[in-house]
This record gives sequence, C-alpha cells and structure tokens, in this order.
Amino acid sequence: MSRIADHFSPVALATWVTTLVCAALLVLPGVTATSMYFNDILIFLDGAYRVVHGQVPNRDFHTALGPLNYYLPGLGYWLTGRLGMAMPIGMVALMLVTAPILIHVLRSRLRPLIGVPLAVFLVLLLATPMNTGDIPTKISFAMFYNRVGWVLLGILLVMHLQPERAGRWQGWLDASAAATLTMLLAYIKMTYGVVAVGFLLMTLLQPAQRRWALGALVLCGVVALLVEVVWRGTGVYIADLVEATKVSGVIEPYIYVRSFLRTSGEYIVFALIAGAALWFRPRVTDLLFYIFCGVAGFALLNQNFQVIGIVTMLAGAAVAAEILARHAQPVSSSVAKALIRGAPLAVAVLLLPIALSSAAAIGVHAAVAATKAGVALNTPNGRDLRIVNMLDRGQFEFYATYGRSLERGAALLAALDTPASRVLVMDFVSPFASLAGLPPQQGGNAWMHDNRNFDLKVHLPDEEMLGGVDVVMIPRQPVAEATTDKMKDIYGSYLDRHFELTKTTEFWSVFERRPSSTSETKPGRPQSS
Repeated sequence: MSRIADHFSPVALATWVTTLVCAALLVLPGVTATSMYFNDILIFLDGAYRVVHGQVPNRDFHTALGPLNYYLPGLGYWLTGRLGMAMPIGMVALMLVTAPILIHVLRSRLRPLIGVPLAVFLVLLLATPMNTGDIPTKISFAMFYNRVGWVLLGILLVMHLQPERAGRWQGWLDASAAATLTMLLAYIKMTYGVVAVGFLLMTLLQPAQRRWALGALVLCGVVALLVEVVWRGTGVYIADLVEATKVSGVIEPYIYVRSFLRTSGEYIVFALIAGAALWFRPRVTDLLFYIFCGVAGFALLNQNFQVIGIVTMLAGAAVAAEILARHAQPVSSSVAKALIRGAPLAVAVLLLPIALSSAAAIGVHAAVAATKAGVALNTPNGRDLRIVNMLDRGQFEFYATYGRSLERGAALLAALDTPASRVLVMDFVSPFASLAGLPPQQGGNAWMHDNRNFDLKVHLPDEEMLGGVDVVMIPRQPVAEATTDKMKDIYGSYLDRHFELTKTTEFWSVFERRPSSTSETKPGRPQSS
C-alpha cells in the first residue's frame, strides 16, 4: 500500500501533471518558434542533423559543450524527420527521464508544503523555451543546456538532506539518482558536472550519507569508462574546453561586482533562511552546504549568458526550510514561531518569479507556434522553424533578414553544378547542411564566436577547418560581423589558395573548391597558432 501511496503522493502528482501539460504544450503545435537568439538555436539543430547522419561530437566536430546537447535534439529529429520538432521532442524526452528522479529525491526528503512548489518550479524551468532571467516574450530554446544544468543540479542539492521517508533500497536508489544526475550534467556542460562532483565529495563529510555518495562517485566512474568505450571523445572534449578557456576563461573583476549587485537581493533572502536554519541546527556540514550553494551558483551564473536567477540558492533555501521544519524545538518566542512557519512561504515566494515567467514563456511559445505566427524559414528542412515578433520590431527584422539570407543561400547552393556539397559558412553558425538537406561538413567547429571559442591566436588550423568542405559561403550581412571578419583574417590565405569566387549576390559570396585542390580533414584537438 505504501508503494501505491508513493506513486500518488503530492510531489509525484505535481511533477507528473506539470510534466505532461508542459510536454503537450511543447509538442502539439509541431513548430519551433523563436523571438531571440535564432542563430544560437541553429547550432543545436545543425548538431542534431550531424549526429543523425552518423557524426560523433568531439570526434567528428569540435564543441566545448557536451555531446548530449546534440543527441537530445538529434533524438527529436530522428523520430520525426523535422527540424522544428527536434528541440521540443528532445526536451520532452529529458523531462520524462528526469521526472522519476525528481520524485524520488523530493518525496523522500521534503514535506509536500516545500516539495510540491519546488517540483513544479523545476519542471517549468526545464521545459521553458526561455533563457533563465529573461522576460517571457524572449522565447528561444537557445542555451537550453544552462536551464538543464540548473534543474538537475537543483535536484541533486536537495540530497544534502537525509531521507525522512526512507523507502526500500533507499541507498541504492539515492546512489543511482545522484550518479545519473551527475553524468547528465557532465555530458551537458562540464562546469555543472564539476559542481555536481564537488557536491558529492562534500556529502562524504556526512557519515549517515557517506555510503550512497561514495556509491554515486563509483557509479560515475564506471559510467564514464563505459561511455568512453563507445564515444572515444573524452580527451577531445576536455581539449576543446581547454581551448575555449584560453580564449574566454578570464572574466574582468568589474563583471563579478556588477553581477553581485544584481543578485544581492537573492543572497539576502537566502542568507536569512539559511541563517535561521543554522540557528536551530548549527552544523558545519550545513554551513559548508549553504556557502557551496552561493559560491558555486555565482560562478555558474557568471559563465552563463544570464543576469539573475541563482537556482542553487533556491534549492538551498528549500533545504534550509525543511531543516527548520524538522529540527526546530518547541519555542515560546512568537518571532521564532513566525520564522519556522514562514520559511516554506518564503521559499515559495523566492521560486515564484522564475516559475511564473517560465510558465508564461511556455504558454507564449505554444500560442505563437500553434497559430503559425511570424515567418517560416523557407528552406527544404526549415519550414517548421518560425521567427516571431514579440514586442521588439527591430529584433524581429534583424532575424527575419538573417532568415531571408539563409533562404537565398540555400537556393544558391541548390543551383550549383555539384549541389550536394559540403558547406562552411564564415559566420556564427554554419547551418546549411541541416536547413538544405546537404551532407554535413567534415570537421570544423559546431559554432564560431569571436573571443569566446576562438581568436587570432587560438583557433583550428586551416586544414582542419576548411579541409572537409567543398563550398565556403561568406555572408555579406552576417549575423555576427566580428566573427566573420576574424574568420576571413585567419583563413583568408587558405581560401585564396584552394577556392575560387564563383558567385556574388546581395547576401552571399560563394567560393567553390578548385578541382585541383583536394583535401581530407583529420578532426582532432584544436590548436593554437
């Protein structure tokens, strides 16, 4: 009977209802709509196309992001054959995998008054097509890896609490849940994986939780070895991260100061709840946990394209509220009673802004996708991708112009004497393989962003970047002008030696490989030059 009750617990019901409603809203419209970061979403759609066509991240193309960023949308594209369904299906698949883990962790450790709001919040954050901290009109699946990272890490941090309602096989289930969350994080974005491993190591300081934490670390090692047997890309993944760090790893001190001022309100409320919990249960491991939530969350926020919303502190506040509820002794002070009773409400208030904006963004995306608002990308594989105007006409016109340039480029490629060519675009992303149904480029980077993953000193060698392509497209109106200019500076001499200009239009300069110039790229570690 208790097992049946667990399946219908408030946390389980809240999680599954929210998951299924969000899944329906994402999938049923059958379209991906974007009002912001349109070029960013093309990175993952092109990566999905690559993996469905047999390429392996880090082995066949370079990326500082984990392979799951391409296999998740790749699953959606493989199941439907439509780029517009790649991200919705991929995110729904991840939500269905995450839901049972979330239920196990929150049901066994948090009372419903705290667990239900946190569960709904985490599911909404995972599902939302919006960058955390943005307003709901800025809809986009771009940078979804950061939302995934926050959510999975938020679930993991709740495991700082010892289970109050331990079930059968609790230790094994805890170890499996923690290992699954950690490995998902590592193969989504390594910085989140590092924080997850740091949390597991810190959990070893708790004798009552040491066994499952150690088991989780061992399982992580076993899974990593098994993945490497199949993937054989861990070394290149780490090398790609190192190269990106050489370019953009140093953040100016003023950025940290500005970021802290923007998030100071979050720190104040978190410190009040955590301080109250420490007053009633003064433990060194709790103090370390709260510091960890604040410091690790701040570090993650500042290496993301995000302004506010430190989710690690929101999860930490839920933990603190639960500790207050569990360990506060009967008190006579009305202030203390108000503090204990008000902690769950304070957590709900903390969760509310991001939860509401996430829910609103899901609804906005569903509405504009279902009504086919905006303009579709008129390329062979792009008709289920729509650019929409959401209260920012200038932004819409910028991306609509970029979309028109991609349509004209796809038509140009179809008119070539050898239309089934491998193409490289000297811009932020090179999306013609996926959008026009062409063979994917051999080698190269998943995307190019000047002073983020390449610069004049750190970049792929000429042959590795251009050796596996037949056509180079240089945009006359690039979406990232500085990136295009820098790529021309770096690879211009190789382009002159091996390619010739064959067409020039309003949007594009088309360079085709000279018949006498053949090459075979050998993907490997990026190099500095």
